[in-house]
Amino acid sequence: MKNKYIIIDTETTGFHPYDGDELLQVSIIDTDGNVLFDEYFKPQHRTEWKEAEQVNGISPKMVADAPYINEKAAELYAILSQAHWIIGYNVDFDLNFLVGSDIITSEECNAFRTEDVMIQFAEIYGEYSVYHEDYKWQKLTTAAAYYDYDWAEHEEAHNSLGDCFATLFVYHKILSEE
Repeated sequence: MKNKYIIIDTETTGFHPYDGDELLQVSIIDTDGNVLFDEYFKPQHRTEWKEAEQVNGISPKMVADAPYINEKAAELYAILSQAHWIIGYNVDFDLNFLVGSDIITSEECNAFRTEDVMIQFAEIYGEYSVYHEDYKWQKLTTAAAYYDYDWAEHEEAHNSLGDCFATLFVYHKILSEE
């Protein structure tokens, strides 16, 4: 089944997909809220990620028995390759980690049609940065709070599945304002 729009989110060991940081969790839902993929991963090289763990709550112990990303690469690729649009909150961050993990190529990444809810929300929130000459990016938790999102309905913030549902909620709110 082809999903015209999918929402993706990841949790990682850090910010640098091409400098050793790795995926810890990947989640994908469709615009109806159906879970298409939700998996934790054991990093292949990192053994600890204290700063990221403080944010996402994913400890080395939590993923000790999880599969490696390459064990689920074909399943992930099948979902991504069927999508017409990929929606995310800072979607380039997530896609760059998929490139860095050899799930997709950089050419495939550049060919995706994407919608970045973070950039859409930045203008709505309206905090302008003179330095960047653009609207300041806000955290997903800020966008969710702005629209009174109830995190209790799904997973908590900084869980990639929970963040997918929050992103979908914010995305629908933004569309309803247009």
